[in-house]
Order: sequence, then C-alpha cells, then structure tokens
Amino acid sequence: MHAHAQFCMSGDHTLEAIRDAIKKLELEKDEFDEGIVVVLSDANLSRYGIAPRRLADALQCSDVISAYAIFIGSLGDQAVR
Repeated sequence: MHAHAQFCMSGDHTLEAIRDAIKKLELEKDEFDEGIVVVLSDANLSRYGIAPRRLADALQCSDVISAYAIFIGSLGDQAVR
C-alpha cells in the first residue's frame, strides 16, 4: 500500500468514497445483519481542505450503516489532529 500510494495521482475523494460506500450498503441492508464501513486514511485531511466536521458528517450520514475512520499519519501528529 505504501509504495502504491507514493505513485498515485494527487487528489482526494475521501468524503465521496465514504458516502458512496454507505449508500451502496444501504441498498443491500436486507442482505446482512450489520453494515460497517471502515475508512483508512493517511490523515492528511488539511492538505485537501477536509474539515473534521465534514468528515464526521460523511461518517454519520446513515442511521443504518456504521462507519469508522482509521488514521495512519506519517508526518508529526497528523493522526492525532
């Protein structure tokens, strides 16, 4: 994953990907007991102008699907912030 991420084009679709994953699971909610979305992030949200509130809103956009974010920061205290 690390090597792949180094050579990806710059850009961020974190919020859209979260909402899309949640929406797709909502469409299939009758097929499972519990729906969970797990987001892995490099914690570099400020670089793309993603405010914590916007991320929280995306993670909590469903009453049916639970969503969680795991931050793997590599620059200082990125993940904590």
